[in-house]
Amino acid sequence: MTKKRRLIYQINMARHVMMKSMDSICVRELDVSVVQLTALMVLNDKQGCQMKELADALMLDKSAVTGLTKRLQSKALVERIPSETDSRASILTLTENGKEKLGGGMKLLAEANQMMSEGFSEDELDTVSRYLGHLTHIFSGRS
Repeated sequence: MTKKRRLIYQINMARHVMMKSMDSICVRELDVSVVQLTALMVLNDKQGCQMKELADALMLDKSAVTGLTKRLQSKALVERIPSETDSRASILTLTENGKEKLGGGMKLLAEANQMMSEGFSEDELDTVSRYLGHLTHIFSGRS
């Protein structure tokens, strides 16, 4: 008899509890949410990106990114500079404070990745990574 797997349910539950836990840890340790930390990571990788690029990278709509950006600005983690080429656009850059928060966040993420990897061989982790990449690929652009 074939084992019945509830993969969508299991992936959703794992993602939900993982993100809830990571959010709690990030707020407690860094005073930023996990979404804010992710935004800092994107801005670090794409120095001088526009809000639309941040929205695309985070898979959020414009209004959500506007609120997120305002919260990051109020914590002095990012600066919003008017674009020189498009008067309607703003360029987002990390402040020194934002870079420091990101450094602390990267340590937390490394610890979480280590904890998630415990008890699994490199081959098993490669398979999990390949499977998650496969899911991302097959469901990208499907609505």
